[in-house]
Parts: sequence; structure tokens; C-alpha cells
Amino acid sequence: MSSLPGPIFARRLRDERGRAGVSQAALADHLTATLDHRVDASAISRMEKGDRPVRLDEAVVIAEKLGVPLATLLRDRDAIDERIDELRSQLSEYVWRLDQAKGELERAQASIDATERAIAELMASRGE
Repeated sequence: MSSLPGPIFARRLRDERGRAGVSQAALADHLTATLDHRVDASAISRMEKGDRPVRLDEAVVIAEKLGVPLATLLRDRDAIDERIDELRSQLSEYVWRLDQAKGELERAQASIDATERAIAELMASRGE
């Protein structure tokens, strides 16, 4: 898979358009209504295949119509999934470390309580 913006945009456009439930024709109509030039459904098809370059103004309007930030259409999903996996791994480690720290805290609190009781008992035994 290419990591160049054009092929990534084409692939992500297809994925996000499908996720949003927007047809190629509806997207083309929206572009035509918003921009100064006509865009038909076949142009959207060519964009999704990577056979037609996408102008910046078209990309912005497409992202708005699909309800996603433009950056979403420029990021490779595989790279995003890889980063999510890395972050989940980090999260698991942090949760484990937190559990360990909670256990240590409980042991320390028990030691504090026992020490305070011992001090109180000794003080009571000497009449204080």
C-alpha cells in the first residue's frame, strides 16, 4: 500500500463515504452545489480509484460533507491502527503498574495502621 497522500485519500474517501452512507451521486451533487464547477458521480468514482486528482477545495468540502476532519482522509488507516495497538499496549502496562501501586499502597497503609496501633498500645501501657 502506498503512503503517498493521493492513494491514501482515495482509499479513505471510499471508506468514509461508505461509513457515512453517502452515495457517490449525493456527494457529487453536494460538491457541485458548493463549488464553482460541476462534479458528477463518475468523478467521485475516479477519485476513489485514484484516477482523478482531488483539488484542495474539493477535499475540504468532501471532508465537511462526510463529517470528518480533512486530516482523517489523509491518514493511512493501517498506520492509525498500528498506533492504536501501540497505545493499547501502553495502556495495559499503565493499568498493570497502577494495580501494582494500589497493592503497594494498601500494604503501606496496613503497615501505617499497625504501627500507629502499636504506638497507641505502648503509650497506653505506660499510662498516657
